[in-house]
Amino acid sequence: MDNRYPRPGTDNKISSDIIVNEFGGVQKIADGLKSNMKTGIDPKSVSERQHIYGKNFFPPPKIKSIMELVLENFEDKINQILCAAAVVSIIIGLIQHPFPEGLIEGTSILIALNIIIFVNSGNNYLSEKRLADLVKLSDKQEVAVCRGSQETETIDSE
Repeated sequence: MDNRYPRPGTDNKISSDIIVNEFGGVQKIADGLKSNMKTGIDPKSVSERQHIYGKNFFPPPKIKSIMELVLENFEDKINQILCAAAVVSIIIGLIQHPFPEGLIEGTSILIALNIIIFVNSGNNYLSEKRLADLVKLSDKQEVAVCRGSQETETIDSE
């Protein structure tokens, strides 16, 4: 391993001067990137660069599906206890009372549990969707660049 560079998590920081000197100076770095120090990148090479390196953006966060959010609710201990209580209540109700009346309490618990789970899942889905939209908006920014002349033009950072 190259000991000139610190390991992640250490307090050492690499100075940009060290990096520039390591690669032969600013001009050598610009030459390696096929860029001109005064006029920037040749506008004809932009699509080729995008093809090689990809666009300049982070992919949006993955939004969980409604089913994933519903199943996530069953990891909650309270919901597990309510589900078990509903099953036990149905069993006890059927032992003590005839068929339709024995289901009332357990079914009531299951209906309440379903309402809780679907409302919670819907709220979480909307929250994740809003967060993804905010992240998408925050990525939008304009930057000034040189494309073949000393005049700057403003483009989307992507």
